[in-house]
Amino acid sequence: MEQFWLQDANALLTCLGSSREGLEQGSAIERIRQQKAGENLVGRKPWISDLLLLLSQYRSPLVILLVFAVMLSIVLQEYSESAIIAVVLLLTGVFGFFQERTAGKAVERLKQLTHIKACVKRNGVTRDVFFEEVVPGDILLLNAGDIVPGDAFLLESNDLHVNEAPLTGESFPVAKFAGSCSVTGPLSKITNAVFNGTSVTNGSATALVVHTGRNTVLGKIGRSLQQAEWPTAFEKGIYKFGYLLMYLTFVISGIILIINVLQGKPVFDSVLFALALAVGLTPELLPAIMTITLSAGAKRMVQKKVIVRKLAALQNLGEIDLLCCDKTGTITTGIMVLNNAVNIEGDESAKVLLYVYLNAYFQSGFSNPIDEAIKHAASYDTSGYRKIGEVPYDFHRKRLSVLIGNEQQCTMITKGAVHNILAVCNTVDTKDGKTVLDAVLAGQIERAFERFSSQGYRTLGICYKAVTADAGITKEDETDMTFLGLMTLSDVPKNDIAASINQLKDVGIALKIITGDNRFVAAHLAAQIDVQTERLICGGDMEQMDDDALRGMVNQVNVFAEVLPEQKERIVKLLRQTGHTVGYLGDGINDVNALRGADVGISIENAVDVAKEAADIVLLDRNIDVIREGVMEGRRTFENTMKYIYITISANFGNMISMAVASLVLPFLPILPVQILLNNFLSDLPAIALASDNVDKETQLQPARWNLKYIGRFMFVFGLQSSIFDFVTFGVLYRYFYSAPALLRTGWFMESFLSEIVILFVLRTRLFFLKSKPSRSLLFSSAFTCVLFVVILYTPLSKAFAFYRLPVPILMIILLIVAAYMAAAEVTKKWIMNKIR
Repeated sequence: MEQFWLQDANALLTCLGSSREGLEQGSAIERIRQQKAGENLVGRKPWISDLLLLLSQYRSPLVILLVFAVMLSIVLQEYSESAIIAVVLLLTGVFGFFQERTAGKAVERLKQLTHIKACVKRNGVTRDVFFEEVVPGDILLLNAGDIVPGDAFLLESNDLHVNEAPLTGESFPVAKFAGSCSVTGPLSKITNAVFNGTSVTNGSATALVVHTGRNTVLGKIGRSLQQAEWPTAFEKGIYKFGYLLMYLTFVISGIILIINVLQGKPVFDSVLFALALAVGLTPELLPAIMTITLSAGAKRMVQKKVIVRKLAALQNLGEIDLLCCDKTGTITTGIMVLNNAVNIEGDESAKVLLYVYLNAYFQSGFSNPIDEAIKHAASYDTSGYRKIGEVPYDFHRKRLSVLIGNEQQCTMITKGAVHNILAVCNTVDTKDGKTVLDAVLAGQIERAFERFSSQGYRTLGICYKAVTADAGITKEDETDMTFLGLMTLSDVPKNDIAASINQLKDVGIALKIITGDNRFVAAHLAAQIDVQTERLICGGDMEQMDDDALRGMVNQVNVFAEVLPEQKERIVKLLRQTGHTVGYLGDGINDVNALRGADVGISIENAVDVAKEAADIVLLDRNIDVIREGVMEGRRTFENTMKYIYITISANFGNMISMAVASLVLPFLPILPVQILLNNFLSDLPAIALASDNVDKETQLQPARWNLKYIGRFMFVFGLQSSIFDFVTFGVLYRYFYSAPALLRTGWFMESFLSEIVILFVLRTRLFFLKSKPSRSLLFSSAFTCVLFVVILYTPLSKAFAFYRLPVPILMIILLIVAAYMAAAEVTKKWIMNKIR
């Protein structure tokens, strides 16, 4: 059934062993089992994934060169040293593999918490099932906001529009219709089928699932449901700087190699030294550290009711300084209450309430708080009515129509935004009967609308007309209608919402309200929660402004009202262009573009599917306080990642300078390649624990920022300071052990190792290191590393690394040098962190 859309509906149902009532439950369960077995059969085996992850630990070009050097040494029968180097390299890779594998599995478990479901009919019963449980033969029920879980044939459709951008690249939704289609060409021309990965933007439909998983069009072309995730600015900065550092160390190592060879030192030892120096000075664990740090932060955020769907977004969350959101459910309780239903004279009207109820009761689009509030406030016997047709709500018409019939007549009832309802009316119900809608009556309705809205009520209009034919309706039928009255709903602000907004400000995050509600309601709410509204921009105003004019105003305006979906995205993008890092909170179809356009898209657990899929972060509790907690966790994660970068890069640079200079001065290699790799391995052990380290509260009060210039200065200042103390150590050891290279190397290794341990505790905080409590895991891993070093130094293992026991006086001198280095680093830290940054 390659081109199933060319088939007849009944023939497809027969071929798939289904009916319009759906599959039998037993048959569906068996097909789910077979489908999962088939996916596992053609999918990648777990052990293959693990092997690829292990191999990825050695993807650095410098590591590959060193592996090649080890293989070459084996060919040349240089077994002893090459074997030790190979063991250290293997341990480093295995260590990174287990850390990253554990982190990856944790993230996958988190993603399961926001699993998307589809609505299907089985045995005539409607039920929600996970996407992977949708099978060929299922009857799929689609509504606005749903993502299509498989390729399906349309059996029924009602004003259905689908976004097919994941397949065709077309940005505008396309109309779909049930019926026949003879197209054999491009997918964009097929009107009677919907495809996996597309999303419903408007209307509803019933469809027969024909293909799922790898058999869908999307599965065959190998594209994911999600759009390609571009690297964040943070990731770009890290990798740009990392590769720059690799380039510098590679060039310097090459120069050192040439000079050592020209000085007559052994060629093979010089090659190994240069390669080991390059590898040891490159932050090769940075990708693993990032993954581990981010996954640890993501797991902690679950406790704060925040699910991270896209791991890289966690760092961006820590960077945001602007939060844009709608008012409903975030600023307000999100629980709509029907206040009244009145005629144009302002009197309570039973007819208005009945028509409002019938419209809400019979509409079958996506569930919404307004219709739920109406059905909760009133109750009528609907057994005498039947639904004949419907035109679902969309964000441009801002109307919803249903056609219902009883024994007397068929009536089309429409509700929506007051101005959009007035636009399709030519008469109005008054106490004196039906009257032509003239300017006087329109003005009376407008004044009532403004009065209710200024009091904070969500105000909608309701209209109707008799339809003689017992047939369906379309958008074109929304004309020549009779205005019936108004309905008002209230949605009060949350308790202590003003305090929550102030707490956001305290941590450097400003709030902007972007709502589709009218300007009066938006202004009233803003006044209630102390949000400044000296200037309020409406969607209509935005249409008259070009990007340059609007860009100059978006930072000055805190409330945007009456905005369309595309205008939300425009606001977000302009805010980003002015230098802000923007978080956007949304849960509807009209929020999807803005969610994707923001630095961090934030949605909620019960949002429409397409909004959750577009979001980076999903909240289990729609509360600004939860967002603030998530931001603070994002900043903690950012800070812990940056700790590794600061400490590793400065130490690496200092070691590079020290070893390069020493190798040129001494007639022998100042430190052996295997010792360089061992030092690098030992220093990485405690660095891994930075993922769960405590963070000073002072660092979380402002948005985190990637600052390449600051990192460069940090590297030079602390790197050169480290080299100064290395040279002091070198001078002492050179005086006593010039004729004993093995002892000199041991002493220098000890000073280098201890310096990296102490600098870890000094640079992990901006405070005096004794005033900032490190995490238990950092303390434990550091202690364990020190014990491991002592074991290597004072057991037979020392011979494998060419270590020798140092005299006690030299040990004391080294400890004094390390203590002096620690004190100097504290002084330098205070200056660089307070002055340069």
